[in-house]
Amino acid sequence: MAVLAAIGVSCASAPPKDVTASDAGATAGETQTAAEAVAEFAEFPAEAIRALAGEIERQVADGNREPTLTGLEGLIVDTPELRQAVRTRAARIELVNTMLDAGHSWERRNGRIWILRTQEYKASTSRRQRDIDAIMINGENRDRWTIYEGIVEKNRLGRGALSKVEEIFFEARTQHMTAGQKYESSNGEQSLIAATQ
Repeated sequence: MAVLAAIGVSCASAPPKDVTASDAGATAGETQTAAEAVAEFAEFPAEAIRALAGEIERQVADGNREPTLTGLEGLIVDTPELRQAVRTRAARIELVNTMLDAGHSWERRNGRIWILRTQEYKASTSRRQRDIDAIMINGENRDRWTIYEGIVEKNRLGRGALSKVEEIFFEARTQHMTAGQKYESSNGEQSLIAATQ
């Protein structure tokens, strides 16, 4: 009993540890760098995200498997998860373009690509090929989501920012699409990229 009382006294007499914001993050299993500590924005940094989306979509379109990610206006973007998602998308861009060129998929305003399960698509592919296509498109959408969500979370862009990021990336992606590829117009209908673009 005396031993327990002595242990209790020594624990109680220890000065309380000062808990800082970085300690609280570390306690929750997160470490925070100095750059992350200042990555809060008073308003949505639309121009910086447009520049970033243009850079990422250009590197993907070029098939660059060693991407360079540069954040403007203090954006945190060069993380292992984002870099890997861009790298994987660049490796798969030929397959994505094959689907778009064949008219079997379209780019949606929500930043995702969807398969068009038309009679023509079913007639021109086997069940096995459709399964392969579905896995490939799911992987593409998962990597896109990693990029969008990563930008929003790492930069603490707040509520409603995700849909803005998705649409900005959609707009950047359409700049790299080729004539005849399908995308979602502002009224929600399928449109074709014009030959002049």
